[in-house]
Amino acid sequence: MKQIQHLTLKNHAAFFTYDNGLFGKAYFVTENIIRLQLNPQNKFENEPTIMENLDVPDEGDATVATGGSGQQLKTKILLAPFNEKIFPSATTATSLQTTSYTLNFNEELARITITNDRQTEIFRQEGLPLKSTPENYLGLRLVSSPDEYFFGGGTQNGQVSLKGKKIQIENQNSWTDGGVASPVPFFFSTKGYGILVNTFTKGAYSFHTPRATYLQHEDKQLDFFIILDRTPAAIIHGYQQLTGKPQLNPLYSYYPAHLNAYNRDYWVAVTKDSDGAILFPDGQYYKEYQPVKEKTFNTGYRVGTIFYDSQKLVPNVSITKEVTLVQPDEQGNPQVATQESLNGEKNNYLFSARAVIDRYQKQDLPLGWFLPNDGYGAGYGQTDSLAGNLQNLQDFGEYTRQHGVELGLWTQENLAPKNPEQPEKEDRDLAQEVKQAGVAALKTDVAWIGEGYTFGLNGVAEAYAKMTSLSAKRPFIVTLDGWAGTQRYASIWSGDQEGSDWQNIAFHIPTYLSTGLSGNPNVGGDIDGIFGGDNPIIQTRDLQWKAFTPLQLVMDGWGSKAKDLGAQFGPEFLDINRFYLKLKTTLLPYFYSLAWQARETGAPILRPTFFSEANAFTYGERLNKQFLVGEFLLVAPIYDAYRLKENGDSVQASLYLPDDLTTWYDFFTGESYRGGQMLTDFAAPLWKLPLFVKAGGILPLWNATNQPREIDHTKRRYRIYPSQTATSFTEYEDDGLTNDFETGATLETTISQVATTEKVTVKISASQGSGYPKMIKKRLTTLEIFASDTPREVVVNGQTITNWTYGPQFQEKYTSANSPSTFAQQQINRGNFIVIPLLTQNIFIDSTIEIY
Repeated sequence: MKQIQHLTLKNHAAFFTYDNGLFGKAYFVTENIIRLQLNPQNKFENEPTIMENLDVPDEGDATVATGGSGQQLKTKILLAPFNEKIFPSATTATSLQTTSYTLNFNEELARITITNDRQTEIFRQEGLPLKSTPENYLGLRLVSSPDEYFFGGGTQNGQVSLKGKKIQIENQNSWTDGGVASPVPFFFSTKGYGILVNTFTKGAYSFHTPRATYLQHEDKQLDFFIILDRTPAAIIHGYQQLTGKPQLNPLYSYYPAHLNAYNRDYWVAVTKDSDGAILFPDGQYYKEYQPVKEKTFNTGYRVGTIFYDSQKLVPNVSITKEVTLVQPDEQGNPQVATQESLNGEKNNYLFSARAVIDRYQKQDLPLGWFLPNDGYGAGYGQTDSLAGNLQNLQDFGEYTRQHGVELGLWTQENLAPKNPEQPEKEDRDLAQEVKQAGVAALKTDVAWIGEGYTFGLNGVAEAYAKMTSLSAKRPFIVTLDGWAGTQRYASIWSGDQEGSDWQNIAFHIPTYLSTGLSGNPNVGGDIDGIFGGDNPIIQTRDLQWKAFTPLQLVMDGWGSKAKDLGAQFGPEFLDINRFYLKLKTTLLPYFYSLAWQARETGAPILRPTFFSEANAFTYGERLNKQFLVGEFLLVAPIYDAYRLKENGDSVQASLYLPDDLTTWYDFFTGESYRGGQMLTDFAAPLWKLPLFVKAGGILPLWNATNQPREIDHTKRRYRIYPSQTATSFTEYEDDGLTNDFETGATLETTISQVATTEKVTVKISASQGSGYPKMIKKRLTTLEIFASDTPREVVVNGQTITNWTYGPQFQEKYTSANSPSTFAQQQINRGNFIVIPLLTQNIFIDSTIEIY
C-alpha cells in the first residue's frame, strides 16, 4: 500500500496525504529553496506556531524576565508570505523541477528526495513523519551518512560541529559551556542542504547517529524550508534570503564599548590591601557598593554590608577577605561615601562616566561607544523628574560626541513611560532618549527580553523601528535571547561570564563560530567577562583574540577588579592591550568589508577552518578553537595554561594551517609555513597572539585611531602577500554611520594580485558605485608588498618609478616614549616589504603595478 497517497502536482506545487492522515504541500520558492508543509488540517498558511504558557528558565538568575505571557506574533521569521506562485517550477507525475534541482516523491516508501543537476542525491526524508504522544508534535527523520557533518542551531555555547550530538533549539538563558542563549531553528549539512523551520516553538535536533538525523519541535504542524547550494556560505545566504540580511553595523561598533551602571553605586575609601580595592587617579583606593533595593536585584544580605546616610549598601561583589575603611565611624560604617553620576554633577567627577571617557583618552585607548545604563536601579539622572534625567543624559551625550564616542543605553525595561501623561522619574522614554539625548546604540537585557522567542524578536524589531524613525543614524542593537530573524535587527552578545577563567576563552571561540554559521555574523562578548577579572594574563589573552572579532564590550562595575583594558595591572599589560586594540583599528577596512560580504554572500566574518580546507579533519571538533577572519587571516588564540610561565609567556600546543597548496606567514615576523600542516608548541610570548596571513592575502589598512573621526580618508594603504594563485579582495565603503547604504550610497574597490616567476602584478580597479556624501575622490595610495628580494624594477601604469623602498618593516606598538614595559622595548619586525607610494589619484581610475 502506498504510504503517500493522492499525490497531485499542479500549479508548481505538490499536494499529497500521508498514510497516517497528515496532509502535505511542497513547492519551490526560488531556484534552490523548497518549502515543505505538513499538518493534520490540510491548511497551508504562512503563520508560524507560537508557544502558550511558556516556562522561562532563569539558571538561578533573578534578573531574567519570567512569566511567559509575552508571546505574540508581531514580527515574523520570514520576510515575505512565500507561496507556490512565486517561482514557476516544472512538474512531472512525481516530481518538481528547476534547472538545478529535482524534488522527487516515492509514494510506496514515503520517500522524498532531492537531486541536483548531476543526478547526485542531496537530501532524503524517508518514512512517515514522526509524531510524539500524546501531544502529536511532528518531527522528521532524515537519512544521513557517516561522512556527513552538520552546523548551525544558533548560539550553541562551546559547539561548532554538531555531528554525534543532540542540540536544543530553545532559549535556556544559559551563558555557560553547553548552554543555549540565542537558538536558531536552522542547520546545514555538508551534503549541500540546510533546513529552516518556520516556528517559534522549542525544538531538538539530533545528529547523534551516523545514518539518521532527527528534528522535532513542540508544534503540531511542520513548516520548513530546504535550502540547496554547494557551499556553506551560499546556504547561509539562502537562510538570509528567507529571514533577512544581517545588519551592517556602524563603524564605531568595531571599537570597544564601555558599560557600567552609573547613578547607582557608591564608592568608599579603603586601604590598598582591602578586598576589591581599586586604585583611582587621585592615588587613593576605593571599594564599590550597591544600594539594596528591588531594581538592583540586591535585596538580601551580603557579607561586608555597610550603612551610609540611612541607606543599606552591599559590596558589588562578594567579599572573600578583609576590607578596611579609611574613615570609619564608631559603628564601622563609612563617614564618607560618594555616589556615581554621568556628568559629575554632584561634585563627584572622579566617580563619573565623564571621568571614564577622559581616562580612555589619557591612556590613549580606543573607545567607540559608551553605555551608562538605564536600568537595574541606575537610571541616567539624579533629578526628581524624567525630564530632568533626560536633560542629564543629553548633557552626557553631548560630552561623549565631543570626544568622538557614541552614546548607548541598556534596555532593562519598557521603551516608553507606562503613563505618558504622568511619567515617573525612573521611567524610560526611548523617543526622547534618541531625539533629545542622541542615543544611537541599545543593548537589551534579560530583565526585558529574557522570555525570548517572539518576545525577544519583537523587542529588537520595535527598538530598531523606533530608532530608525527618530534618527538619521544607523541603529545599533546588541541583544541575546535571539531567534531566526534577529540578525536583521541586532548583533548577538554572549552573556555574563566569569573573568579570570581560561575555560571561558576556550568555549567562547566555538560559540562565536556557531553564531556566524547560523546566519548572524555580528557577535561579541565581554573582555574577560563581567565578573572576576583579577588575572592580568588571562585578561590580556582574552582581549588579544577578541580584537579580531566584531564586538568588544568592557563590562565594568561587577568585577573584583576594574574592567579598564589592563590599566589596573600596570604598563606591561596596558601597553599590550592598547597594541591589539589599535591594531584592530588599522584593519577596520578589512573588517567592514567582510561585514558587507557577510550581508551579501552569507560568508561569516569569523569562519571555521573548513572554509579554507574542507575535509573530515577540518569539519571535526579538533579545530574548534581557531578561526579565520575572512579569507586571509587565521587566529589561534591562547586559551589555556599549557606551558604557561609566570611572566605570561606561553606556547600554543597545536594549531593547523589549512590548504597544502598555499603558504602562511606569521603576521608579526614574516616567517613562512607550508599549509596543510599542524604546528605544535608554537611560541607565544605574552605580547604575541598566534596570527597568520595567507599567501595571496590582501589587507586594506587605515591609520591607527581611537575613534572613527580620526580616520584619514585621504589615504589608502594595501598590504599584499603575493601568491602564484591569483586572489582579489573588494574593499567596501559607505559613510559608516547612516542607513544611506541601503539606497546605494556605497563604494567598492577591487584589488587583485598574481605572481609569476618573473613579476608580481597588482591591480587596483576603478572604484564602483555612486559613493556617499563627503567621500574623498582623490587619495594618496601606498602599497606594501611582502618580498624576499629587492626588486629590479617597479612599473606603475606603464611607467618605471624609483621612489619605492625595500627593507624590514617594523610594527608600530603605540607605546609612550617613557613606558617602562618590556613590550615597549620589543621590536616587531614583520619582514621585508617593498613600499610603493603612488601619486594622489582619482579612485575612479584603474592602476596597474608590476614588480620585477
